[in-house]
Amino acid sequence: MEKVKKIVTNKWFKLGVSLLTVSYTALLVFFVYAVTFFDIKYTNKVEFAVFYSVYSFLICGLMLYTRESPFCSIFAMANMVLFLPVVLIDFGNWPLLVPAALVTLFSFFSCKMNVTLKTVLGTVFLLMYIVGGVGYYIVMNVFRATTVDTLTAAEVSPSGSFRYYTLDVQNNATGKTVVYIEPNNLDKNFKFIELDNTIRKMIKQANKPFTAECEWKGDKLYINGDLYFDEAEYLKEINGQEVYNFEDSDWIYSSTFNFDYPLIDTINSVKKNIQKKLDEKEQTASETSSEASSETE
Repeated sequence: MEKVKKIVTNKWFKLGVSLLTVSYTALLVFFVYAVTFFDIKYTNKVEFAVFYSVYSFLICGLMLYTRESPFCSIFAMANMVLFLPVVLIDFGNWPLLVPAALVTLFSFFSCKMNVTLKTVLGTVFLLMYIVGGVGYYIVMNVFRATTVDTLTAAEVSPSGSFRYYTLDVQNNATGKTVVYIEPNNLDKNFKFIELDNTIRKMIKQANKPFTAECEWKGDKLYINGDLYFDEAEYLKEINGQEVYNFEDSDWIYSSTFNFDYPLIDTINSVKKNIQKKLDEKEQTASETSSEASSETE
């Protein structure tokens, strides 16, 4: 019994055990990635909530036991930063947020560090959450146009590499019909959750009344008889693996940018026009230079 007590109270043993708490920090990193680039769906919400809650309580126990370790303090500070994007982007997903909030706050208040430093960092984190929350609210509720999107059609391409879906978008104006393309093979499945890929490209939008008749013909998508998308431009095979090309700036992640932003659309339009003018001037200058060179010769 004395040997066990000696081991349990040994500072080096505690230091080693404190490294286990990095698993929760790594998990928060994963959740930041998941909520930013995917749509989280539960295969069994109850099982996930139970498993995640039990795991969170175990981590809290480890943090309490190793609260004097410097690693515990470092991971606690990292958790405070990492939890912010999760709560902002996925607010309302309580099975995920409640245990994460419990561990994040517990790790911060339980870790042992200089009182003055802890007070300063606590103030900084509080301001970070307040400013971040207000800023996110303003962007999502003031600068964006509120729409009601209704899925009207969806189909996977014959190759299974892409899928399209058509949305009926109701806004403050006449409304519009929008057609998006998404890669079909980037979804991820885990034991309790599924991560649905949300990267997409808008290939057609038109004010209503407009009906989009979409049809896959091989690896090409036609809308009302006109070609709008060719898989060959965005997909190639390397060593038997499909590799997607998302270098086109029109590809966006809808989990984060799922709304209409008139101001941003205007800015992008102005940028494209300016770039077009610059390209035309550059081309003209190049042609003039070539002509001058020919005349000299």
